[in-house]
Formats: sequence, structure tokens, C-alpha cells
Amino acid sequence: MNDLERQNQDSSKHSAKDRFEEVVNIVYQTASSKGWTVEIRSTDDKTWKYATLYVTRRVGSSSTEGNFDITVDKGVKVSKNLLTPFKPHGLSDLHNSIMSELDRLKWLSPTKEKVPEVPALDKVEGILKRFHRIARQLHHRHEDRETLFIKDEYDVQDLLHSLLFIFFDDIRPEEYTPSYAGGSSRVDFLLKSEKIVVEVKKTNSKLKDKKIGEQLIIDIKRYQAHPDCSTLVCFVYDPDGFLKNPDGLIADISRKHDDLSVKLIIAPTN
Repeated sequence: MNDLERQNQDSSKHSAKDRFEEVVNIVYQTASSKGWTVEIRSTDDKTWKYATLYVTRRVGSSSTEGNFDITVDKGVKVSKNLLTPFKPHGLSDLHNSIMSELDRLKWLSPTKEKVPEVPALDKVEGILKRFHRIARQLHHRHEDRETLFIKDEYDVQDLLHSLLFIFFDDIRPEEYTPSYAGGSSRVDFLLKSEKIVVEVKKTNSKLKDKKIGEQLIIDIKRYQAHPDCSTLVCFVYDPDGFLKNPDGLIADISRKHDDLSVKLIIAPTN
């Protein structure tokens, strides 16, 4: 069933009966003008909401039959029902033509469902939480073709940079944080419009819980002075399970640090 609904924009200027008859006439006239035989099977002459029109058209030695169920309430809904399952010739085209004609009614406007915008931070988190699964999938290529094996932090950055382009256009990997404790550091990824910085780290035999935590604390201090950073997302990739207490690390890092919101994501999660 292919339904298309139209919203009533100015019902006060038309009575229920007027709107109902206008819609039924449009369906009837459109079908007739396209060569269909039309029969009004039922109409609701009490509430002026419902009608069913039967249509048929012969193509060669066969014929196509269908019903159009019409509802005129807060909007207009026209549903097509094919009565000859293996002979759909032209019924969808007729339905589209009817809806195009209904679009011209001044008291109707297209119904648009508002799709809530996903916050930028949620998009970033979604990528990071699936990062390990994506990295593993890259190992399974057709005919064992060359692929990206993540051996160090730079490999993590390369793959993440590509994945961020799914949602973001302006990704800046060459920004530098203001100096802190006598030095400065390059930001891994700056989403300038969103004021989000993504900092990437990969664990190894020498970079575990304590050192990771110490590095993140220093990074946080630097980013507190960054003019384009209001949210810092720290991504620690730990595919070999070097972290002994990831939950404790997350609890220490993921919070508000003065005016800077910090979110730590560790992948994969065990």
C-alpha cells in the first residue's frame, strides 16, 4: 500500500463537506482523464470523511482493477489497493497523478515529519564506539587484498579521519593547542564549527593506565585554553587489553574540567 498524506493548512475557509467533495472530484476526474473507468462505491455523507472509488482499465487482453480509499480529516489520505495482484499496470502512476493534483489545493500543504537532528557529540561517540569493529572488518578483504592494519597511533588517526567525514565536512588535523608547561601540542582533530576536539591515543606495553591518565590530564589543561574547544573527546584505542582498570580511568576523566567538558571513550569495551 502506497499512502501519501497531506496536511490541512486552512480548514476554517472550507466546510467539511466542501473539502470532502473537492477531494473526491479530483480523484474521480484525474482517473477519468487518464482513461480509467471510475465508480464511486461508497461515500460518507454524515461526517464527510470517507469514500471509496473503484477504478478499472483494460490493457490489451487484460484489465487492472483497484480501489482508492479516501480519508479527509485533519489532512487528506489516499490509499491505493490493487485488486488484480499480477496486473498492476498503471495504478501507481495514477496514484501519483492524483496526489500531484491534490498538491494544488490551497488548503493543503505537504506533511513533513520533523526528524530530530543528532547532536554532533553523539555522532562522534557513535563512530568511536564502533571503531574496533570497523578496524577488524578491514582485515577481511576480498581475495586478501591489501588493507590497513592498525599498528600504532598514526594508523588510528588515519582511519578515524576517514570515518569522521561521514558526518563532518570541516575536520582540521593541523591545529595546535596553546603552550602549557613550556610546550605545545598538535590537536589530532578539530571540528571547529562544533567546537569539539578529538584526541587519539593507542595503548601499548609501555603506555598503560597510569601513563595514559597522566597524558590525558596534561592534554585537558592544554585544551582548557584552546579558543575553539568547548568539548574534548579523548579516544583511547586498546585492542590488546593493556588497560587494567578502564572504568576507573573513565570515571576520573569524563567530567567537567572548569569550563571544558571532557568525554573519555575506550574501545573495545569488555
